Amino acid sequence: MDSYRVLGLMSGSSMDGLDIAYCHLGVDGDGNWTYSIEKAETIEYPRKWHLRLRNLTMQNAITYIKTHTYFGHYMGELVNDFIERHELADQIDFIASHGQTIFHQPENMLSSQIGDGAALAAVTGLPVIGNFRTSDVALGGQGAPIVPIGDKLLFPAFNFCLNLGGIANLTINQGGKMAGYDICAANLVLNKLSESLGQPFDTGGANARAGQLDERLLEELDNSWYYKKEPPKTLGGGWVRKVLMPIFRHYRISTEDKLHTYVEHIAGQIHRDIAQCCDDYDMGEPSAQKMIVTGGGVFNDYFMERLKDLAEAEVIIPDKNLVKFKEALIIALLGVLRYRKEVNVLAEVTGASADSCGGEIYA
Repeated sequence: MDSYRVLGLMSGSSMDGLDIAYCHLGVDGDGNWTYSIEKAETIEYPRKWHLRLRNLTMQNAITYIKTHTYFGHYMGELVNDFIERHELADQIDFIASHGQTIFHQPENMLSSQIGDGAALAAVTGLPVIGNFRTSDVALGGQGAPIVPIGDKLLFPAFNFCLNLGGIANLTINQGGKMAGYDICAANLVLNKLSESLGQPFDTGGANARAGQLDERLLEELDNSWYYKKEPPKTLGGGWVRKVLMPIFRHYRISTEDKLHTYVEHIAGQIHRDIAQCCDDYDMGEPSAQKMIVTGGGVFNDYFMERLKDLAEAEVIIPDKNLVKFKEALIIALLGVLRYRKEVNVLAEVTGASADSCGGEIYA
């Protein structure tokens, strides 16, 4: 097969919903990958599922296993509803599922994504490919980021690919040689701060725009040990909860000021990392680079203004479908590469001892 019809499923670090993207992927006569996102939705989790996922790291082993199984069945129900709504019966070759990351501790040789593939396959009656990170971790890698293979094959025209989800992560394309890592926490922090204002997120960045910069808070955030660490490196939700969020409690300033300062922190870190990459990889001036930006953070107008002011690189925002579902599209591609027994996680990005073809297949 040179063309594939795949459902890509992505549940991100914000744990707020399931992205489902029905994608067409293929290889043209010149050997270049092509793609289209035909149908896509984000299905918001009900409160009980959101809370269960958020609190799972503090539960016992039997609760973890039950949730892994039940979440697989639940995703299967959401997929069946999606297929029925969009009249896609008999039009899907297989499902590629990222699952929901609960523990990401590559230093302990583990990364766990729940959402039982066997349960998902049983409920939908479709083949399922998932659990893409564990082979890389077993080979000594970070198990992340796994997106750069998709950036390399689907978006080769861009020097930088920035995703603004719960975590801001960056892919660097140096003429086909790839690098990538997590820059800093993004929406995970902004959304958590917004909750104290009774809002799930800061719509358009209005509250951040209304705030004032706190120089001492910004300095403390910028001096975090993580930013002194060399790639490959990744962040997990546990670090955000245990290390980053407690910093804000030491500052008796308004939530608006905290949001404003954290937006400045994210934009500043991205600016510094782009400049550093251009220097480290001899890529030329930042102003000569093209950077595609996707993820929920794109809809934070104030943040995007600050990013464009600071980043220097040309910031390119694609159509809304790609902004919202690029990660689900790339998960679909990872599934296709696994089906074809081709590399889908790059050791040059993760620090593993070898490239890997990761993913478990349930047929």
